[in-house]
Amino acid sequence: MSNSKQKNRLQEIIHILQAEHSDNRKYEAKAAAKGFPATVVKTMSAFANTPGGGTLLFGIDENQDFAVVGVYDSKQCQQALAAYAKKEFTSSISFQSELIMYGNHPVVIVDILESEKSLKPVKVAKTGKAYIRMYDSDFELSPLEEQIFISNRGVARFDEDAVPGTSINDLNQDLCRFYIAERKRLSTVLNGMTDNEVLLRSGVISNSGELTVAGILALGIYPQQYFPNYSIQASVQKSSVLSDEVRAVNVRVFDGSIPVILENATKWVLDNSNELTKDIAGGMVAKINEYPPVSTRELIANALIHRDLNPLSMTQNISLTIEDKGLVISNPGGLYGISLAELGHTASVARNARLAEICQFVPTRGGAGIIEKLGSGIPKIYAECEKYGLDNPKFFDGDIYFTAILQSPIGATVKSGVRHVTRANNRDIVLSALLDAPLSRTEIAHKTGLTTSQVRYALNKLIEQNEVRLLGKNGDRGNRYIRLLDD
Repeated sequence: MSNSKQKNRLQEIIHILQAEHSDNRKYEAKAAAKGFPATVVKTMSAFANTPGGGTLLFGIDENQDFAVVGVYDSKQCQQALAAYAKKEFTSSISFQSELIMYGNHPVVIVDILESEKSLKPVKVAKTGKAYIRMYDSDFELSPLEEQIFISNRGVARFDEDAVPGTSINDLNQDLCRFYIAERKRLSTVLNGMTDNEVLLRSGVISNSGELTVAGILALGIYPQQYFPNYSIQASVQKSSVLSDEVRAVNVRVFDGSIPVILENATKWVLDNSNELTKDIAGGMVAKINEYPPVSTRELIANALIHRDLNPLSMTQNISLTIEDKGLVISNPGGLYGISLAELGHTASVARNARLAEICQFVPTRGGAGIIEKLGSGIPKIYAECEKYGLDNPKFFDGDIYFTAILQSPIGATVKSGVRHVTRANNRDIVLSALLDAPLSRTEIAHKTGLTTSQVRYALNKLIEQNEVRLLGKNGDRGNRYIRLLDD
C-alpha cells in the first residue's frame, strides 16, 4: 500500500475512534510510547477468535483523544509482535503489519487475521484463557463457551436430532394441519402422501417416531417442556427508567413455538417503543413507530431461526432489550457460512437448514409467514429503514453469538423527515423518575428527556389514577410531584 493510502487509512481509523470516543469491535489503540504493552495478548487472542479479526494501532493514545504519539521503537515493536504471535498462544496467530510515518511520529498498524475454525479458540498459553471481542473490549470465554467453539468445528445439523420422549401428540394440531396443507399444496410429490408421511419426509418427525428439534420448535405445543431456554428474555433498559434499585422494566419471557414467540415479542417491542411524526409529500404527516414493524419482526425471526441449537448453547436465551442506543437483539451462535461483509448482499447459508425450511410453511396467528426464503430478510430490513429515513441496523458477529442493533432515531441523527416524538410509555418513565424524591415538571423533563408537555400530560393521568400527588401550588418552579407507593 502506498504511503499516501496508508496515511489516509490511518486518518479514517482515527476519525472513527474519535467520533465513537472509544476503541470498538474492529480497532484497538495502544500508546506503546514507552515499550511493548504485554496486555496486548488478550486483544490478539480476541481478534484471532472473532470473525474478521481486528486491527491494533501502536502509537495512538486513547487517553489523549486518540492522538498520534508515536511508538517507542517501530522495529522492536514489530519484532516483539512477531515473537508474541508465534510463542504466546496455543496456536500461532497470523498478522500483517505496516509502519506509517505520521508527521514525525512512527505508527505501526497491525491487522490480526481470524484463525481457522479448527484452531479456535486461540488461548493465551501462559494462562490458558481465551478471549473474544465484543464492542470495545476483550471478554474472557467461559469453559462452556470454549466447548461451544470446539463443537462448532463440524457441520451443524442439531436441528435434525430426535427429541427423546416426544411424539406427534406434542404438536400444535392447528399449526400442524396448516403446515401439512401448505406442503401438499406446493409439492406434487408430497401431495400424494399421508399426513404422517409428509411430517416424516419434511423432517418434522424422525425415523424413530419422535419429533425433531426443528419440528417441535416450529410446530410444538410447548417446546420449553424439552428446551427450557429456547425463549426470548426481553426488558427495557433505558437510562431514564433505571436506578440503583431498578435494573430493568417491563421484563418478559416469551415462550411457546416460534410463531407464537415471534408474534408476542414483536408486539412487545411496538408496545414499549415510541411513536414518531414523519413529514411526507404534500405537507402531510404520518405516524410511524420508532422501530419499523417489518424490520423488528425480521430481526427477531432471524434470531429465532438462526440461533445455535448446539445442546451446549441451548442453555442460553435470546436477549431482546430496548436501550438508549436502540433495539438490541442477541442470540447464541454467530453467522454461518457467510461473513459479516456478505450479509444482505449474497445468499445466506442456514445454520439450521431443516428449521428454516419448515418455517417457510408455518404462519403466525396473525396469518403472516415467518420467513419467505433464505436471504430475503436483510434486504427487506434495509428497504424499510430507507423508507423510514433511518440508518440500517448494525451487526456484530462474535462466532458464538450474533447481535443486531436497530438504532433509535431519538437522540441520534435521522436521515430525513422525523420531527416529533410521542412516548408510548411516558407513564412508566415518569413514575420511575419519581422513585427517589419529589420533582418538579422541569426536573422530571431534564431527568427523563421528555418534553415538558409530555411530562404534564403523563402527570395529569397519574394524578387522576391516584399514583402521583402534587405538592404546593406556586407555579412550576415551586411545584413538586410525589409518587404514592402502596402500603
